[in-house]
Amino acid sequence: METSAPLNPRAGVNSDHPDFDAIAQDPIAQVLGLDLRRRIQASGYMLIFALAITGAMGVIALMAADLFLAGTLSAVTAVILGAYIGVNIAGPSRKTPVLVGALLLVLYFYLLLSGGVNNTGLMWAVMLVPGFINLYGYKWGTVTLGIVGGATALILFYPDFPGLLAQYDTGHRVRFIAIFGALTALTAILDSSRHQTQQMLHKLTAELENHACTDALTGLANRREAYRAINELERRNRELAGRYTVLIGDLDSFKAINDTFGHSFGDRVLRDVAQTLRESTRADDVVARWGGEEFLILLPNTDVDGGGILAEKLRQKVEALSETYAEDVKISISFGVAEGNAGTDGQNQLLAEADSRMYRAKSAGRNQVVSV
Repeated sequence: METSAPLNPRAGVNSDHPDFDAIAQDPIAQVLGLDLRRRIQASGYMLIFALAITGAMGVIALMAADLFLAGTLSAVTAVILGAYIGVNIAGPSRKTPVLVGALLLVLYFYLLLSGGVNNTGLMWAVMLVPGFINLYGYKWGTVTLGIVGGATALILFYPDFPGLLAQYDTGHRVRFIAIFGALTALTAILDSSRHQTQQMLHKLTAELENHACTDALTGLANRREAYRAINELERRNRELAGRYTVLIGDLDSFKAINDTFGHSFGDRVLRDVAQTLRESTRADDVVARWGGEEFLILLPNTDVDGGGILAEKLRQKVEALSETYAEDVKISISFGVAEGNAGTDGQNQLLAEADSRMYRAKSAGRNQVVSV
């Protein structure tokens, strides 16, 4: 039994332990992963659409006996098919949207300059606008389309533009630029609205998740979140053969405090104790309200000696809270300390051991730390 030991640096604590934030999967990484999958899907859809249009144009050119155009479009179709197969074989990559966009831009400007079959090459704009918005998002997609639109206008309206073989009348050119701009603006506005809605949903989801794992009174992690953290730490320590320590603390004679000074004052004490525990532990430690006036502290990469030293430090700080109240009240806490490692037989044994030691501290006169 350890009682009121002199305060020393925390023995057995490795300050270079792994980041405890890794216990939970990074939600930002999840969002980025989903966004990447969406862009990969959009790339695949655009390639399929390009295959359909280019293949159809090639067939029409062949039926019209334009062998050169038919051969060119067939070769382009083969390239697009190869790109589609390559994307599916290679798997998700951040380079895919860039490569697909570059391929489709080359095809678009070729059809713009040549006119395609019967000057229908400009119909590529129908899929280029929503496709680029999906590939790059409404911000960069709109910027890219603005550049494409400006280059298209230059090609269409610059007198005798080099390489422009297609014959477009003035009305056709004006209508196309107007439709291209309107379609870009409309698609960007719709995608911006979708993006804002998605952000709101992410925010609401994060708030709901926070409420689900946070104790409303103290703002600490709740019992559910503490169990999740212990489970993840056990899993990680089985892989790394690491160690960790659990502290269970229970406020002494808390029912008498409630009965004497009222539940409102009791809630204030719980909040103050929670703040003291949180401010006196590392950012990687998990401090939870275990239930009622009980608190649990999870210390990664810490042995039982280091946990006992911290528990004594916390005990003294909680006891010192008594001097901060106008009421004549004595605040104290009893701690039980237990160490878990790769050989521990599950969390139930560890928690039972810490709980048993906490009750031994109570039986020995309260306001004590028991770690053996």
